[in-house]
Amino acid sequence: MNLVRLPHPVAVGTFLRHYVDREPLIIQVPDLAVLGWQTHRWTNDYLSYKGGAHEVRVLQQPRAGLFTAESASYVAMPFRHFIREVMAPPEGNPGYYLNLQTDRLIEPPLLQLIGDFSIPDYFKDFMMRCIVLWMGNSPSPIVTVLHHDFNDNLYVVVEGRKQFTLFPPTEAHHLYPRGVIRRIAETGLIEYEAGEKQPHLSAIDIAKPDFDRFPAYREALPQRIDLEIQRNEMLFLPAGWFHQVSSQGRHIALSFFAEVPSPAGFEHLRNLIRNATPIAREAATSGATSGNSFRP
Repeated sequence: MNLVRLPHPVAVGTFLRHYVDREPLIIQVPDLAVLGWQTHRWTNDYLSYKGGAHEVRVLQQPRAGLFTAESASYVAMPFRHFIREVMAPPEGNPGYYLNLQTDRLIEPPLLQLIGDFSIPDYFKDFMMRCIVLWMGNSPSPIVTVLHHDFNDNLYVVVEGRKQFTLFPPTEAHHLYPRGVIRRIAETGLIEYEAGEKQPHLSAIDIAKPDFDRFPAYREALPQRIDLEIQRNEMLFLPAGWFHQVSSQGRHIALSFFAEVPSPAGFEHLRNLIRNATPIAREAATSGATSGNSFRP
């Protein structure tokens, strides 16, 4: 199974169809500057100057490779220290990885960089949950475990490249999440029984799967998608889609997480598409729609 890749700008109607159908989509932007972004400024010196004084929590891994809940822990350090120790050395540092995510919408150092980027138009009318900064620099792959999110994600690669392995939410029972699945909603959201702190993490090492322990994983393999996204590309990843991410070399990315609309919100979006007049459909195809067309 291959994902659709479309050049930016993607027509509003086209994006909405992928959105309501809960289908991942890759959007290829010739240069992030066409979005009004200034992320080409993000050199080590610039990043240190803008946000270096602020403390960040960085994932620390005793050995290079897979960052798991058991093997990795967070350590606090000034952002300029992370730049100096991880991003600046040509050989990198595989022991540290920045995934700046908390319960706040945006926090330092992204707050100090806000003039360099903005919410892409594809997500501008959805309710933002948070904006996450991903940064690392390693000669060997840095891998996050297979998991899914509870929000929709528009993932933008600013520098470097990322390898993704995806599985749709319908394969959740074959992917052995830590939690006990209660139900999988039509929107792709996966609900779990109470009791597990990180129910959305899979127990499977997909690089070396143990089929004796996880025999049902074989059932998910036909739905597996492997892809690479590079600098200036976006990946729309709906909530509930399992993904494992591998990064190597110097890489920077931003995730724009948005709340999943209610069932009524999805029906509203479907009606916008279903009940559009031929003229409106033509406008949607060309992208010439009003700014509230995305609003759930």
